[in-house]
Amino acid sequence: MTNAQPADALFETLAREFSLTKESLAPIVNGFVNEYKHGLRTPSKGLATMIPSFVTKLPLGTEQGSFLSLDLGGTNLRISAVELKGNGAVEVLEVKRCPDMTLKTGSGARFFDWIAEAVQELITVKARHLFSDAQVQGRETLSLGVCWSFPIDQTNVDRGTILRMGKGFTLQDTEGKDLADMFHQAFERKDLNVRVTAILNDTVGTLVAHAYCNPDVRIGLIYATGINSAYPEKIEHIEKLDGSLRCNYPPGTEMLINTEIDIFGDESYLPLTKYDRALDANHNQPKFQIYEKMVSGAYLGELVRLIALDFIEAGALFDGVVPEGFSEAWSFPTAFMSILESQTHDRSVEVLSKFTFANTPTLQDIAILTRICSLVATRSAYLASVAIASSIIQQNLTDSSDTPIVVGITGSTYEFYPHMEVRLRRALQDWFGPEVAGRIKLELARDGGAVGGALIAMLCT
Repeated sequence: MTNAQPADALFETLAREFSLTKESLAPIVNGFVNEYKHGLRTPSKGLATMIPSFVTKLPLGTEQGSFLSLDLGGTNLRISAVELKGNGAVEVLEVKRCPDMTLKTGSGARFFDWIAEAVQELITVKARHLFSDAQVQGRETLSLGVCWSFPIDQTNVDRGTILRMGKGFTLQDTEGKDLADMFHQAFERKDLNVRVTAILNDTVGTLVAHAYCNPDVRIGLIYATGINSAYPEKIEHIEKLDGSLRCNYPPGTEMLINTEIDIFGDESYLPLTKYDRALDANHNQPKFQIYEKMVSGAYLGELVRLIALDFIEAGALFDGVVPEGFSEAWSFPTAFMSILESQTHDRSVEVLSKFTFANTPTLQDIAILTRICSLVATRSAYLASVAIASSIIQQNLTDSSDTPIVVGITGSTYEFYPHMEVRLRRALQDWFGPEVAGRIKLELARDGGAVGGALIAMLCT
């Protein structure tokens, strides 16, 4: 039988390591604000943050028409035909694909050919009725907005150099090449008359797409398998842009910035535990995206598994016997955490049935594992709040006493993980206090990549 006393002592230690207060958040928030300022003046070469999007206008919600978009995230590829209907309404038809590890780590040309095949299927089959015969047959060029959830050094709204990708992607012969060229070469190999007219990070896409629903939005946040944010910055503050380019814009013009906040932070101020360090050491890209590994859905389940192994070793969980399959890295995904925290007994038992136990897990075992999930997920929410808080500070949005601070958020970790929105709001209230926190409106932003890409393709055509 699982011993409760070791569990109590372990939870006391775990709570000290994983619980965050305003005082412990302060060095992280301040560190992020400093990284904003550093990134705005540091050229976007190599491992870059604060990347200018060259997007200087947002939709009004009244735009209409049909446009192509492509959204590549850490998990899925979506090729979409988006019909903008005005009044913030849209209709989306899409082809969806999931790249396997062979594609993620193989030839860049093969990967872009794979994308081109999905574009071809959308145009010629899935959404053929939305296009003219001339467009389907390639006699008329189709414009494509690309939402790219990986770092690029963007040199114009439709041009950008591919940087180190992250999220498990290690494509060969792509880093340093122009993203639009890689697409166009693949389209030519497939006899597709499609041109990239806009490139935007998926978080910029989230911000643009939510602006179509609520023009007051000031922050776009993706909180899913990864985390990232975007916001509008005054061009005069973007020192990394050449002075002659900045002078081309009217005073006060704002440009959307892709923060690449997933690569913010380092060991000097992030509150890393031994579990964070163990996860990072066993990752295929150690010392990279350390903050993201503490907060995003791709990693939370593995943190829980590593913690649970210590509880098992201490005899505080599963009678001290590691279930068969549980010792394998990444065998406990974040989706399992979500089911446990939903506190549906039958589904919790179903999750644990994926492993083979020496003795049937007890209700106490399930409660202990669920409590571990809660501590890890709550820390995630508090760390995610830093992405919002630092952007609010950077924009001086707390100066006004009554203007709403609108944040458009998308992503499975925020949308589907139990209690995550409540925890995120609590973290913001702990940091800002009730008055400012009461002005922060967390609004669900849907189809950020698909709709945002189509909107920017329209605005830039």
